[in-house]
Amino acid sequence: MNSKLLVVDDDLEITLLLRELLELEGYQVEVANTGTQALEKFDNTIDLILLDIMMPEMNGFSVLSQLRDKFIVPVIFLTAKDNEYDKVIGLELGADDYILKPFNDRELLARINALLRRTRWDNSVDNDSHKPNQYTIDKLNVNRKQQSVYFDNKYIDLTGTEFQVLLKLLENAGKIISRETLSESVLGKELAPIANSINVHVSNLRKKLPHRSDGLPWIKTLRAKGYLFVIDKQDDLLQN
Repeated sequence: MNSKLLVVDDDLEITLLLRELLELEGYQVEVANTGTQALEKFDNTIDLILLDIMMPEMNGFSVLSQLRDKFIVPVIFLTAKDNEYDKVIGLELGADDYILKPFNDRELLARINALLRRTRWDNSVDNDSHKPNQYTIDKLNVNRKQQSVYFDNKYIDLTGTEFQVLLKLLENAGKIISRETLSESVLGKELAPIANSINVHVSNLRKKLPHRSDGLPWIKTLRAKGYLFVIDKQDDLLQN
């Protein structure tokens, strides 16, 4: 079954063009012209949302905030707001990508495809069968198959992108991973990453992960080198 996308924009011409473009690529498309309509139309059959920011009644930030309270779904902001502050706010609220209007059709499709490939909603073949299903360190438990994160048996709500960043850091625990490598593996190698987006996702992880019982930081930033997921030399990272 083809992926189902929800396009949210108050510009009727834009929604018409996007529907035509996406349906030609084989996607199922639902359209909402207000934030309220988007929340009414969203259900668990939606695989990804293209969301405008500037809309009457309820802007895209408010829509995303309400969605993130209950659901984990890939969200791409598609907007004319070329403002670094808005990009950071969108990413901090849990958006997975941020694309400016006017957009390039091929780039938009590439980003959608890249995002769908790395989410739990994608039905493609699992290429990570050789990797551990579960990581446990301190009181943190990360399950790859279930895409779940618990600390001391309490669930931690992460976006799809935040989960993938955490997973990539865990796969390289105790080793330095560069921002470029992290960006390429998580956001898609062929895409030009949003300025500072990886930094924002890592910052979100730091805010959401509780303090470790061993007193160590989860993630260290090494200037000009990248990031390091910290493990105690006396304790190996448990993998199941």
